[in-house]
Amino acid sequence: MKGKIEKSGLLKYLLRKKWDILLRDFSFKIENGIIKIEDNLTVPELELKNSAKSKYRLTRQDNQLVKSAHCFVKPRCIVDQNDRTLIHLENIDDQNALIQATDAVNKYYSRLMSDKTHKSKDFCKNSVEHFGAYRRFTSLPYTSANTASSHNLNHRSCVDNLLNSLVPLSNYVNKFIQDYYGNMYLKLRNLSWGPFAPKPFGIFSMIAINFNILSNYHWDKLDAPNCLCCLIPLGDFQGGELYFPQFHTFIPLQPGKVVAFSSHYLLHGNFPLISDGIRHSIVYFVHNIFFHEDDNFNFMKIDDAELESKLHNNQGLNSKTPTFTKPRKFQTMEYTNDNNDINQRQRNLNN
Repeated sequence: MKGKIEKSGLLKYLLRKKWDILLRDFSFKIENGIIKIEDNLTVPELELKNSAKSKYRLTRQDNQLVKSAHCFVKPRCIVDQNDRTLIHLENIDDQNALIQATDAVNKYYSRLMSDKTHKSKDFCKNSVEHFGAYRRFTSLPYTSANTASSHNLNHRSCVDNLLNSLVPLSNYVNKFIQDYYGNMYLKLRNLSWGPFAPKPFGIFSMIAINFNILSNYHWDKLDAPNCLCCLIPLGDFQGGELYFPQFHTFIPLQPGKVVAFSSHYLLHGNFPLISDGIRHSIVYFVHNIFFHEDDNFNFMKIDDAELESKLHNNQGLNSKTPTFTKPRKFQTMEYTNDNNDINQRQRNLNN
């Protein structure tokens, strides 16, 4: 392991009994809104989220955090009783990669805000876009719609410029995982994704970019349970701390930091901003449905003649990517998304 990481254990004194059990051995499942921890113990998912929201309402009093919350500032690592990482905070030592990524995301965001024809449906609805590879309803991974810019061909060059500019930051995140979590890195690196999925983010199949939004409390139930996601904030802002209600712990996350955590198991969300600013974030993650246990695409055998014939017979069946210069209806609609909108969260704070 690179360097020395301070481990604070489970912070059991901050956990409720139910949450202590929930995090003890990563054995719970969320099914139909019910968290199944043991055969005789279930916790409604809504109960935990309501508790988180209740604490959220108390976290800002005269712009001061409640004194009882544990503040996670210095690089350190919270682990479970089996020494598995739950939260890991580190400084980013590649400032050039950080500056390049910030500039790229700001330019991309400015283009979306200035030209509605470039906005995807995901951006219009949630101010989030996903780049990389999915594996939904198919046996092989495939490129996400945001990566392919399937909503407007004219936007594809913007995506290409963005992803190329993120390469140094992606390399840093991969090196971070390699240094601290070598086993996870090797297993993900050695997997082959087949011929239809790009690998612009190294071992991570997907990134999500949150454009100037805050996140309400949620679990990422589709993230791989045995992997960590890596979150990197970008921009210029105050507030927006990352809060983990199960620990009653928050991280005053600012640009120059990376936090890796178990997004599948840990409920997480943001405090509101306390002043005007721009807050983007990039999240590197792996979907739990992306890799099947028996997959090994390196040993796939494809008959060249058969493949050529099938490609010939299927010509013209793929939908064409549209090209247009005037906004479509979905790009001009007003969407309500109180969970993530920064302005909405600031308005609620002032009421």
